[in-house]
Amino acid sequence: FGQAIITAAFVDDILSLVLFNVLFSLRGDFDVMATVINPIIGVIFMGIAMVLAVKFWPKAINEWILPRIPKKSGEAKVSSEDEGLFLIMILLVVAYGTITHFLGTHLWGCFIAGMSFACIDKHHWPHHVWVKQTKRATSWMIRIFFSATIAFSIPIGKLLSIEAFLKGSLMGIGPCILTKVLCALFMGDARFVIGWAMVGRAEFAYLIAQMAAAANMIDEATFSICIWALLYATVFAPFIFRTVLNRYILREGIDCGPAVYDDSDGEEEVDLDGLGESSHDHHQAQTKHKLDFDGGAVESTTFGKEFDDLDKIDLEDVDPKSKAQTERRFGFGRAPARSVAENPNGFLCCLFFKKVGLH
Repeated sequence: FGQAIITAAFVDDILSLVLFNVLFSLRGDFDVMATVINPIIGVIFMGIAMVLAVKFWPKAINEWILPRIPKKSGEAKVSSEDEGLFLIMILLVVAYGTITHFLGTHLWGCFIAGMSFACIDKHHWPHHVWVKQTKRATSWMIRIFFSATIAFSIPIGKLLSIEAFLKGSLMGIGPCILTKVLCALFMGDARFVIGWAMVGRAEFAYLIAQMAAAANMIDEATFSICIWALLYATVFAPFIFRTVLNRYILREGIDCGPAVYDDSDGEEEVDLDGLGESSHDHHQAQTKHKLDFDGGAVESTTFGKEFDDLDKIDLEDVDPKSKAQTERRFGFGRAPARSVAENPNGFLCCLFFKKVGLH
């Protein structure tokens, strides 16, 4: 049913963007071009972009563009193919966003640009490339954006009124949640998993409400009601979806392994959330994989001891000043709280020895 969720969410976002375009064209006097013609042109453009996403971009990227990019020598942290694909993504976002900006909103173009990479051959490769290059900037910019726009624009006095809370609760439970939860009653045992998956976290809805308030299309009381309604979806949807999904997995006996994804450094990470008793073993394996030096065992020198021999490290031949600094920093010269061997977890200590146990 994952494909059903993705398809439904895709159609839902498309309709939201079209309605967003029409809604904000109604400000002021009625304009046939802005209200009727531009949305129609936008829908036609989106249809063309969908055809290009299926027929043109996969072949152009996989067979024409990326094979002609010079390969990097050695083991590069970011491959030339990843750099080329990321550049294509940026150019397409700018181009499509500019086109749809003149049709009503640049958000439409950004959505279409992301859709254009859905048929690339390698499984989830465009997604990994994009996240790898943008996730740090995106995480902070999202916080700044929502705090500096939506959060600052909320009228606290109106928001904390009983009337806004009651009306917002009614809107939140009804239109925001129930309409989505009940949309998949015909999908069998997974009906509520799909329904709760369709209840979004309302990021885009907050933006629309804030823009409508800034354009004086709604008053402060109505804006406060919208905020309360959206908070219901934001707060309850992730937790309830997780609960119904876990129950569905247990009921169906589905075997779920750890989710593996690429981190920002191009290394595989494992999502240990929900693995129960086995999470400790996964953690140990990941710790060993991350912390061990490459290139084999460390030489048996004073500063190359395995952690079983840490107590035998001799600092007598070290410069006294360096020795004192080392003792203060790493705790040599005093008895450890417990043996290192009792705690195999550790952190990398460059130059001195392979691994130091965490006490």
